Amino acid sequence: MKKNLHKLLPLAAACAAALMLAACGGGSSTPADPVAPVAPIPPVVPVVPVVPPPATTLSGTAAVGAPVAGSVIAIDSKGKVSVAVSTGAGGAYTLDVGGMTAPFLLSITGTAGGKQVTMNSIATAAGQTVNITPLTDLIVSTASGQPGGAALASACAPVANAVPAACTAALASAATQQRLDAAIAAVVAMIKPINTSNTNPLTGAFVANGTGMDAVLDQILVAPAEAQGAMATVTLIATNSTLGSVTLPAAAGGAATIPAATPPSDADLLKANAAASVLPEIRACMASLSALYPKTGFVAPSTAAVSPFIDSSFNMGTGVGQAEIVSALTSTDQAAHAGLTIEALGLASVNMQPLSTDEIATLTSSSSTSTSRVADFINNRLGAGATAIGFTAGKPSSAWVQLRIGTDAGMLNWKLVKTSDTSACAGGWKLAGSGHLDMHMNARIQRSLDSAGAATFAREWAAHVELDTVLQDNPAINKIDVRGPGLTTFGDFQTPGTAGSKLQLILPATGYTHMRIADSNGAASAFYNNAEAIQSCQDLASLPAGTPGLGAGTACIDETKVAPGKVYVWTLKTANGPVSAFPFQINAVPLSKAFARANQASLFATITSITPAKLSSIPAAALLDGAVTFNYTQSATYGSKMDNCGLYLFNGVTPVLNAEQNAVGQETACTFTTSGLNSLASNVADPAQSGGSLFKFTGPVTNGGLWVTTIVLGNQASSGQPYPN
Repeated sequence: MKKNLHKLLPLAAACAAALMLAACGGGSSTPADPVAPVAPIPPVVPVVPVVPPPATTLSGTAAVGAPVAGSVIAIDSKGKVSVAVSTGAGGAYTLDVGGMTAPFLLSITGTAGGKQVTMNSIATAAGQTVNITPLTDLIVSTASGQPGGAALASACAPVANAVPAACTAALASAATQQRLDAAIAAVVAMIKPINTSNTNPLTGAFVANGTGMDAVLDQILVAPAEAQGAMATVTLIATNSTLGSVTLPAAAGGAATIPAATPPSDADLLKANAAASVLPEIRACMASLSALYPKTGFVAPSTAAVSPFIDSSFNMGTGVGQAEIVSALTSTDQAAHAGLTIEALGLASVNMQPLSTDEIATLTSSSSTSTSRVADFINNRLGAGATAIGFTAGKPSSAWVQLRIGTDAGMLNWKLVKTSDTSACAGGWKLAGSGHLDMHMNARIQRSLDSAGAATFAREWAAHVELDTVLQDNPAINKIDVRGPGLTTFGDFQTPGTAGSKLQLILPATGYTHMRIADSNGAASAFYNNAEAIQSCQDLASLPAGTPGLGAGTACIDETKVAPGKVYVWTLKTANGPVSAFPFQINAVPLSKAFARANQASLFATITSITPAKLSSIPAAALLDGAVTFNYTQSATYGSKMDNCGLYLFNGVTPVLNAEQNAVGQETACTFTTSGLNSLASNVADPAQSGGSLFKFTGPVTNGGLWVTTIVLGNQASSGQPYPN
């Protein structure tokens, strides 16, 4: 019988729908098929979702534009402190917070291209991307209602792996959702005009390579609020346009005042956008210059190779122009050595050119009643449009840039000019110098070991300038006044509310080459003797009563008023009054004694052997080139680099020889040679150089000492000990 397909198809579908519970016929008269056995239905196994293990890390980028090399910790809501970790390439970090309780306060201590950095951030849960930048520090400060930076880090300094209650209270305030959201929103609004990548400053992933959020950090200056009731600001460096501000409450933990952000004008924004290329171009030019000094196969570059990087206007004070800097950069007896680097760290906060005659008159006026003359000077200069970047026809033509040369502790503010000469680098930028004499204001931490190896520590703020440098600028100069934040005298420091005082440097004593510290009466300091550096007022206050030389007129610096980035003004004077003045920006503050004591092995180089082993074996009346060698080791924990080593010899208390040897690039040993000396003073005159010394000595030597100095966390960390006799 012929089957009808149209009838069979519905039947087949019905059969399938019966799920094989019964047989289906084909519609004929034949008997039905036997019922097939029904297969058992397997039990339904519930699907259990795979729950990932709870996150136990935090990660992100620590940068200020330049990446931060340093140590990151997290503090949880119960005051527990994580194990510290070091940042990696580009400021990246990953921190283990397993077993800790959110929220977390993050803190980093380190350096960015030699500039000391302490910043904070916040995470509400493990597993988050959390950056640590000046903007995140502002977010934490705003949300917690108290100063951030080093002030908050100090308040949260762990003791026995626990932190004070004030720290967890600050974290609790900062992590309050409403406050944190408001702080983030305020900072996002401030940077919106230049944040073209729309990156969240707190949680948005970025790389410290000059693009994206890193480019934003390069273009702005975040001036933190340093006390309760003070104001923090965010400005465009290119135009000094204020993007926004936050005013802290009168008491910690209160609500901050956050005005609406103030977008820059169209004209300022155009300038800012044009200036965005300045740092990348300058960094590329400095990289090309540094490439002339390879670590391997080094040969001093020629004048022809170096000259295209130096502008004809180069000036570092009288007598140091284009020819002199080119000579230094091509001579192995001066600056040229394997691995020399010149890095552009960031833009200066203001035009750092020497002061004009009118500016000097205002700064030094005896009729002025201002207690913040340097701040007034800076504000007046910015108000007159003297910003870090100069424009010609709307395009950047000059820039004041923070430079780091080699591993030096100091941060230089030099001017660069943009030219049409692209033979050395595509950007055409050339070095033009600072316009003032060579000096520094380095932070120092010193360890002194006695013959038994017991250590004592001292902290200093250098005001270093060599006499020959000063006299080259003007032979009649006999004094230098230094003004700026925190400078005062011990007597004024002990009187609350008293205004600060200027620091005075006077001519050196016989046997010394640097200008020395004076008391407030203008005479050589009875406390510092012939030193070139002052100490913290807080440290002086801890000394016992009757400490020799310490008096009301002893110069010191109030640490509560000082931070990396502060500007000071040096005024050079003759007997007839001021002749020149220039601004200088510090890059670090001295490390605390407690930190130095706890981290000695990581901060200070350790001398392992001395040749000759005894002081009495140093040959008198002979040139000492190659005669004395120190061998030493140093730690890589904080990325320390050698700076200098020193030898000093005395006959009783009378200096016989004082030599400082450049140890850059000599990571394991320092051999003294005339060509490598940074400074020298001995009792043997050099007949070929008026006022100069030969690297040898005559007469008896009864005692002596030696030191080695590393550059670490923006400090010169020196370790001195007696020379065995």
